Formats: sequence, C-alpha cells, structure tokens
Amino acid sequence: MWIEITLGVAALKSVWGFGSTVAADETGTMASTLPDGDYLADAESYIHMGRHQSAAILAGDALEATLQRLCKEYRVALPSKPTVDGMNARLAQMGVYDSQVEQRLSELQSLWEKANCGLWSEVSKADVETMLGEVRAFVSRHVAY
Repeated sequence: MWIEITLGVAALKSVWGFGSTVAADETGTMASTLPDGDYLADAESYIHMGRHQSAAILAGDALEATLQRLCKEYRVALPSKPTVDGMNARLAQMGVYDSQVEQRLSELQSLWEKANCGLWSEVSKADVETMLGEVRAFVSRHVAY
C-alpha cells in the first residue's frame, strides 16, 4: 500500500511542480466531488487483485463516509471525533434505519477494525466480498445522489 501512496504523492508533485494552477485546481475539484462509491469501486479492484484486506479497509472507509453523510443530512450533532459506532447508534435512534441494520453495520465495522489492525487471519476474502455487497446495498438504499 505504501508504494501506491508514494506513487500518488509523486504524481501530485509532478502536476503541481509545473507551475500550472489550472491543473491543481482541476485536481482539487475532482477530489471534492467524488461520491462515496469510489471507495467501493477501489475496493472491488483490490478484491480482483487478490488484496481483500485492503478492500476491507476501503469498504469500511465507504461505510464511515456514508454514515457521516447521513448524519449531516439528518442533522445529527456529532462530536469533534465521531466514531462509526456512535453515528450508527444515533442514526438508528432517529429511525433512519432499524435495529437489525444497526447490528449488521456494527458487525461490518468490526471487520473493518480487524483489517485496520492487521488481524489478517480474521479477515477472509468471503467476508470482505459480503461486506462490499452489504455496504454497496446500504449506500444505494440510504443515500440519494
């Protein structure tokens, strides 16, 4: 993963290093308009490359971004450092979705944390594929683009 980050930083430096403010402005505009689904598209790519652990992290990032978006949409007051569990609980309390969805999102968040902590033996490819499908369904069901 560090190689991709290094390549990305090198690409950004090369774009911004030519002194073209237009290129930098266009890059910033594109980054700010990307929907949460891009995390999921990247996660799908990682699954196909055989890197299901990285896909789990990206799927969890998509879930977190979606919950933040829903909190903003439903005007849920968030602390300065909101957690997925906290956002999930508040949205369920407000009736945005039921307790079964809340419980399943907590299970997906647990898988995301295992991937983030490097507990690879607890993150199977089948679980990540299921996670991707469920996060994608959750996003399409609850977020209006």
